[in-house]
Amino acid sequence: MADLLTPLQEAILICAGRNPGQFTRSGLAKLLVGSGSSRVDGLTDDPDYGRLAEHGRKAITFEIDILIQQGYLDLDQQQRVIPGPNFPTV
Repeated sequence: MADLLTPLQEAILICAGRNPGQFTRSGLAKLLVGSGSSRVDGLTDDPDYGRLAEHGRKAITFEIDILIQQGYLDLDQQQRVIPGPNFPTV
């Protein structure tokens, strides 16, 4: 991963890379927190479900927004999170 990313940001990028275009900013945060929301209710077996449960959904959404501003993530036409031009490649 890129040098200046926090572990929280790295976890967000890993999840976004596994699920490109599947979630809005809020939906991605809900998955990572392990929300009981109907949007992620059927994804409790997903390896990223609840991965960042110790963080609040707002804090994760804030970090997603930072990653979008930095070009690591982007939004498609439906406002779903996709890898951006600076998305790290392994």
